[in-house]
Amino acid sequence: MEYLRVFSCLMVILGHISNWYMREYPDLPMDSYICALLFNGICRVSVPIFFMISGALLLEQPTDFKKNLKRTSDILIKLVVWTLVFIVWDFFYLGEGYSLRAIFSVPVRVHFWFLYVLFGIYLTIPLWRKLVEGASWGLIKYFSFIFIIVTAITSFINMMKMGISYEIPLVGSSCYAGYFIMGFIIRHYINEIKIKKWICISVLIACVSATNLLTLFTSVKTGVHVELFSSFCSIFVALPAMIIFYMVMKMKEPKEQKWMHFISKHSFNVYMMHVFFLDIIQVNVDISTFSAWLGFPVFFIFLLTMSLAFSWIFEKSKGKYKSLF
Repeated sequence: MEYLRVFSCLMVILGHISNWYMREYPDLPMDSYICALLFNGICRVSVPIFFMISGALLLEQPTDFKKNLKRTSDILIKLVVWTLVFIVWDFFYLGEGYSLRAIFSVPVRVHFWFLYVLFGIYLTIPLWRKLVEGASWGLIKYFSFIFIIVTAITSFINMMKMGISYEIPLVGSSCYAGYFIMGFIIRHYINEIKIKKWICISVLIACVSATNLLTLFTSVKTGVHVELFSSFCSIFVALPAMIIFYMVMKMKEPKEQKWMHFISKHSFNVYMMHVFFLDIIQVNVDISTFSAWLGFPVFFIFLLTMSLAFSWIFEKSKGKYKSLF
């Protein structure tokens, strides 16, 4: 799980760099746009994997309403505190304002949506736990099949620009709740799930290639970057995410690495903090003239290093502060 968490954390950073580059299209050299597409194709699995990690860990625990309420309130407190921090940052550094009236519908920053969804899922964990508790293998297969099929159908309907007014409850109304449950299913029933490695790799390559090629074709055709095919609820993202999660669960437990544990411990702070440093880069760098082939390693190392350093300082400060009481 620790390796998956670190992998997802690193992929989130790379994903935000690729988004920055791709959204500059067409004012971007084609080679930089293609480079960003290549990274984006695999980075999109990071968020679904985060939800699957949570589901795998939390749905196996016995129901404890008090503990669950504390977990939910912690997420809410983090959401409020970080929202206030970014409101101040955006006002003084970027010169942008934010209306608190929009706090329930529009996050202060795009990446905050993750906390909104996580809060809702944490609040209803006791219900999800009852859903999977003692479920038969037949019911588990039924849920998995329906979730994948509905995700695929919904993806193709969206590609054809046909809206869905009444989504199927549980499996269609929130792909994130689906990922949450699938994380538990894959980990808990890992011995019952038997998929050959060559099939996993083939599907992984096919889905990532489809995401990149469809995005490239549509973007070139329309003259603007199109994000439809790389949506977190797209079947081309859902399948690779579940496959990577499955393949890692099938691996033997690796030896604990100190650097891996360090990044895993600070993964949440890195997720929140790296945007500060991304803002600094975006304000001071014109990526239309800065090749993505050079930008990705340079920006990635800068964002990760600075985020980890400030997270370490932040956690140390918290520890000293608590020790005073």
